[in-house]
Amino acid sequence: MASKGKTTTTTSTTSHAPTTSSTGLRPVNNSVGVDDLVMLTEVSENSLNGNLQKRYKEGLIYTSIGPVLISCNPYKQLGIYGKEYIDLYKGKHEFEIPPHIYSVADKAYRALKSEHENQCIIISGESGAGKTEASKYIMQYIASITGSSQDVERVKNQILESNPLLEAFGNAKTLRNNNSSRFGKYMEIQFNYIGDPEGGKITNYLLEKSRVVKQTTGERNFHIFYQLLSGSSPEERELYKLLPIEQYNYLNKSRAYTADGIDDVAGFKATRKAMKVVGINEDEQKQIFKLLSAIMLIGNISFNPDNSGKTPGSTAADRQLISTIAALMGVENDLLEQALISRVITTGQGARVSSYRVPQSVEQALYARDAFAKAIYSKVFDWLVRTINKSIEVKTKGKVIGVLDIYGFEIFENNSFEQFCINYVNETLQQIFIDLTLKTEQEEYVTEGIKWVPVDYVNNKACVELIEKKPFGILALLDEECLFPEGNDNSLLEKLGKHFASHSHYSKVPLTSKVSQFIINHYAGKVHYTIDGFLDKNRDTLFNDLVSLATSSSLSLLSEIFQYQPVVEELDPTTESSKAYDRLKKSGFANQQAKNAIPTDKKRPITAGFQFKTQVTALLKSLYSCNPHYIRCIKPNEVKRALDWDSDKSAQQVKYLGLFENLLVRRAGFCYRQTYAKFMRRYYMIGKKTWPKWEGGDAKRGAELLLEELAIPAGEYQFGVNKIFIRNPQPLFQMEEKRNQRMHELATMIQSTWKMFKTRRWYLQTRAAMKIQRAYRGWLLRRECVQLKNYSQNLFQGKKERNRDSLVLSSLAFIGDFLSVANDDYTKQVLAREEGPNASVRLSVSVSKINRHQKIQKRALIVTNSNILHISTHKPKKDGSWFVVKRKIAFSALEKVSLSHLCDNFFVLHVPSETDYICETNRKTVFITLLSKLYEKQQSKPLNIEFSDSIAYRTQKGNTEAKFTKVDQLPKEQLYTAKAERGNIKISVLEGQNPDSKSFVVQQ
Repeated sequence: MASKGKTTTTTSTTSHAPTTSSTGLRPVNNSVGVDDLVMLTEVSENSLNGNLQKRYKEGLIYTSIGPVLISCNPYKQLGIYGKEYIDLYKGKHEFEIPPHIYSVADKAYRALKSEHENQCIIISGESGAGKTEASKYIMQYIASITGSSQDVERVKNQILESNPLLEAFGNAKTLRNNNSSRFGKYMEIQFNYIGDPEGGKITNYLLEKSRVVKQTTGERNFHIFYQLLSGSSPEERELYKLLPIEQYNYLNKSRAYTADGIDDVAGFKATRKAMKVVGINEDEQKQIFKLLSAIMLIGNISFNPDNSGKTPGSTAADRQLISTIAALMGVENDLLEQALISRVITTGQGARVSSYRVPQSVEQALYARDAFAKAIYSKVFDWLVRTINKSIEVKTKGKVIGVLDIYGFEIFENNSFEQFCINYVNETLQQIFIDLTLKTEQEEYVTEGIKWVPVDYVNNKACVELIEKKPFGILALLDEECLFPEGNDNSLLEKLGKHFASHSHYSKVPLTSKVSQFIINHYAGKVHYTIDGFLDKNRDTLFNDLVSLATSSSLSLLSEIFQYQPVVEELDPTTESSKAYDRLKKSGFANQQAKNAIPTDKKRPITAGFQFKTQVTALLKSLYSCNPHYIRCIKPNEVKRALDWDSDKSAQQVKYLGLFENLLVRRAGFCYRQTYAKFMRRYYMIGKKTWPKWEGGDAKRGAELLLEELAIPAGEYQFGVNKIFIRNPQPLFQMEEKRNQRMHELATMIQSTWKMFKTRRWYLQTRAAMKIQRAYRGWLLRRECVQLKNYSQNLFQGKKERNRDSLVLSSLAFIGDFLSVANDDYTKQVLAREEGPNASVRLSVSVSKINRHQKIQKRALIVTNSNILHISTHKPKKDGSWFVVKRKIAFSALEKVSLSHLCDNFFVLHVPSETDYICETNRKTVFITLLSKLYEKQQSKPLNIEFSDSIAYRTQKGNTEAKFTKVDQLPKEQLYTAKAERGNIKISVLEGQNPDSKSFVVQQ
């Protein structure tokens, strides 16, 4: 298949695209014409066409006229899309790089983020010019440059997957295009505040449902029928009752079953994948495929005449076929046949209402058959669009980028109602282009007081009014004729000839012609419309019998789509306050008398033409509320041959697209115009005289100061009443470059200020936290000290005379590691060896031990969670050792601890299985208190502490005794003396504090 809208990076003498081969991109040829037609040295239609042809022959299919992109269908892949080219165009201005569809998409996206205004991309051109592919590449680009969070990826995937699904059901092979869109589509992508897609909405327009039942020779029905027949498995063929493709009357009349470049099997896989992505479950997919099969089989129903009654009727020729179709549709056989061969007529009102069944002739039955098939398919298509919208809808309203991909202008050998509607919407889109790029621009120069030489152009407003104006436009007269029971196509043609006999865009066809036709002189040329079928297609009637039949179906999908009532919003100018709608009215697109809602009474049925006109009006309202971007697609030849240029055909499209007039306006005009307020909001930070404020405060005065400071030549700009106009892009480049640099500087300033603030706040918070922590730890320590003092008092009060130092112990006294050995590496090694890897120092203290010879030895005790280690220190050695463990006493081996009643620092550790241990330390009170707490925790019982002035204990020499005696004085201010006496030890102690002494009030 020839690619639609396949495009390539273009080049010109002004191109700035990278040409390095390391990127993998095509080298840029700067010698082929100009990539912006504004740069043409000779301004004429011939030079314009010649430049397009020259570039097209070299595979350079993109050319621009300022912001308007011209795209020529190459009918082959050019290898200019993908990640490399997306990165090349991301964030670039259109003046910096050759024209490309990615450049248009990037410009729209940047405008959405920077200006916070809705954007729309209007893609127009003939059928086969490449509009659908262009819209795909726009979607691809936007999806690639936006965020990648899980929710964003889900939305992007659903939006992208809607394309193959809608193409399968809405596109078909025509004589002009193998993948022609047979419906219009306006895709709106909504973005969140950071510029990532968060949802969207699809609006579809006028599906060409007549294609379901009839195609021109050489064309195909919608792709989905061929996908289903080619891609279904044998089991699915049996389930859906599928026949060989040649046996379907709705498919075999055109004698075209394949299309170049289209793989129906692969397409069916893509369609099913897309269905799953947008939320269509397996059961709904099966129902859709059953209905598609039923539609194809409906075309095989034939009827025989039945003259047995008073009124000629008909009967179904193949009852088995009726049964198969009924099973697929989930309805009863007899009801299906009756709904096709007869209809119920209701007459009278109120109590006098009566109904009777009227037989249908063979011709009427065939008409009902085709109408039913078209209705089912059309409603399934509408349901698909609603399902896609449901999967991507977002409740909050945000800024959008709209992409309009609508059927191109069509001129066939036989043009009917569908071509009339298609060409009508193209006529209105052409009017938008003229209005915004030619008419409005020139009017703006006049309004703003800018020096300007007007450019003449062809305005097609009269042709638009011929079709849509009330009360005597073609659509209004068509609706009116549909109201009359005796109205027919010929009476409509006669009425059109009478009303528009002198209209410049309407012509009659001589009566000698074999067919009844009328001619409209469109912007793209004269089109002969065959009047036959206009009224029937406009009425779009489906008998109530067939509607009731569908709603009774056991298939939930079929019943739902026939019960669904679309809600069409009324366009009421009285409630529209935006300037966009005012422009709409002034341009002649709004019917100022059409303030009534859609008629729903029996006298004014809703016609296809009325619905379509309402949709077009709503579309125009949406487009006028957005900042537009244009892609004008050109079909280079009729034979779909790659890079083949038909000069006459291309020149005709250039002419009716108004490209030459657009070129004249662009060359004579200004490339940039903006209100003073928006201009200053974007650029005020780059001038010293305007940052952060400027004198006077007026935006126009600010613009004057800024341009004066930047030394931009006066000939490059003009000041209008409300806007500033800049002629060439170079000053904009200069300002944008300065703005980017300034934004970086300001961002750095903000960052540094914020970092300073954060760091200072962190510092102050840290200091505050440290104070709080210090106070809290102090409180915890004091509380623990109080608890330990209370515990200590409970141990000693009333049992032992107190030392003054013991009564005034500080909180530091209960830290316990008096020797500071807890973090000593050698100590850790010894404890790991003696007790295990988890051993830790809980208490360490120097002691004076009485040995077996009753001599005093300087030693130390280290207490862990479960042991008491008696160590002897020595000078540090090379291996780091500085003590040896003389003895280890386990808590479990400790029987009791004995102390005297007097004011001394001696205590005895009684170890029944070994020898006892007697020593003295000035940390006696803390040691005994902490040892008692550790012992109680480890042994789950209190430590036995006894008080006696005569303590018996056992040494290696045998049993001995320590006797404590109170004396009045001791030499050299000693608290006690210890002497050996008859194998015992006599300890003399001065009188201490009362055993009941307290140094503070005990608090818990």
